[in-house]
Amino acid sequence: MPAENNTGIDDRQRRRNFLTFSGSLGFITLLVFMVFDYQEGNLSEIFLDVFMCTVIVSGGVAVFKYNLDRLAYCVGINLVSLTLLYDVAIGAGGTGGLFWLPTMPLFIFFFLERTESVISAILFYGCATILLMFPAWLNTFPYDVSVGSRYLNALFFIVIIAYGLESSRHRSARLLKQSYDELKSHKEKLEQALSEVKTLSGLLPICANCKKVRDDKGYWNQIESYVREHSEAEFSHGICPSCARELYPDVDFSDLNPSKNVK
Repeated sequence: MPAENNTGIDDRQRRRNFLTFSGSLGFITLLVFMVFDYQEGNLSEIFLDVFMCTVIVSGGVAVFKYNLDRLAYCVGINLVSLTLLYDVAIGAGGTGGLFWLPTMPLFIFFFLERTESVISAILFYGCATILLMFPAWLNTFPYDVSVGSRYLNALFFIVIIAYGLESSRHRSARLLKQSYDELKSHKEKLEQALSEVKTLSGLLPICANCKKVRDDKGYWNQIESYVREHSEAEFSHGICPSCARELYPDVDFSDLNPSKNVK
C-alpha cells in the first residue's frame, strides 16, 4: 500500500520484519495444531496445517532469497485467506475456525498495496458472508443465522478499522517523507554553497625577501596569485604612502594621504 520512504526503516523492511515475526509465530502455532489434529485423527485439518506451513516457508524464501516481495505477499495472503475460509466452510473445530478470520483484514491491509488490499478485503468479506449467511448455497457447514450476522458486523468493523489504521499510517509516512525531502534539498543547497566558499588556513611558507608563497606542490607563487586561487578575494593594485616616498622622493604626497602620521 505505501511507497518506500527514506525516513528510518522503509516500508519494505517494515513488512519484512513483521513477516519474520508473524511467520515464525504462525509456523510454530501450526505445528502445535498439527499435533492436536494428529491425536484427533483429523487428516483434512492436518493437510491444511501442512499447506499453510508450506505457504509461510515458500513466502519467506520468495521474499528474502529472490526479492519477490509484492508477488509473495499477494499470493501468500490470499492463499491463507482461502485456507481460513475453507476451515469455516467445513466447520473445522466446530466454530473454532471463525476465531481466525478477524486476523486476516489486518494482514491484508498491512502487506498488500492499496488497490490489491481493498479488492482482497472485499472478496474475503463477501466469501465470509456467503459461508455464514447462506451455507445452503454451497452445502457448507451450517452456522446459526443470528450468530453469523453478529459475527459479520464485528468483522466489518475490523475491516474498516484495519483500513483506517493503515491509511493513517500511510498519510503520516507520506508527510514525513515530504519533510525529509525538503530537509534533504535544503541540506544539498547548503552544502553546495559551502563548497563554493574558499578559505585560507594553516601555516603558509612565505619568502622573507620577495614575499612569494610556497604552495602544496613546492612551487613559489606571487602572494596575490596564491590568495586569489585559494579564496574568493580579488586584488586591485595601488601604492602605499611609504613605498611612494621611497620610489618618488621628490614628490610631496602629504596632501593625498588622509593620515599625516604614516611612516
